[in-house]
Amino acid sequence: MPHPVIEQIAKADKAIVAEDFETLMGIYTEDSILVIEPGRHAVGKDAIRAAFEAIAVYFQNGLKVHQQGMEVLEAGDTALVLANTVISAPNCPEVIRKATYVFTKNTDGVWRCSIDNSYGHEIIGKS
Repeated sequence: MPHPVIEQIAKADKAIVAEDFETLMGIYTEDSILVIEPGRHAVGKDAIRAAFEAIAVYFQNGLKVHQQGMEVLEAGDTALVLANTVISAPNCPEVIRKATYVFTKNTDGVWRCSIDNSYGHEIIGKS
């Protein structure tokens, strides 16, 4: 049985591709952080939703995203995810990013994304 965080990431990927931003926002914590690109972040659900809407337009409403291997490291109510995230779009050839995600389990036992960094270590030295 896959880890619940892996299921949340699959749900997020599907929502991103479908541009279902309402479902996507249900996967994030209220104070979550999204790395838009190295040096640029969105903080909180409203800013993250606006960022994803702009990202969809930037990628000509054709963004495709899926995972090609993940490792979940869990300690208490925190999980670190290391992933090979595959991204492509009509105006972007396929690229594999070494992503890092942090999930937090709430009091109801639901895992939500608190840090979404699809760029992984690429952000070091670029902000």
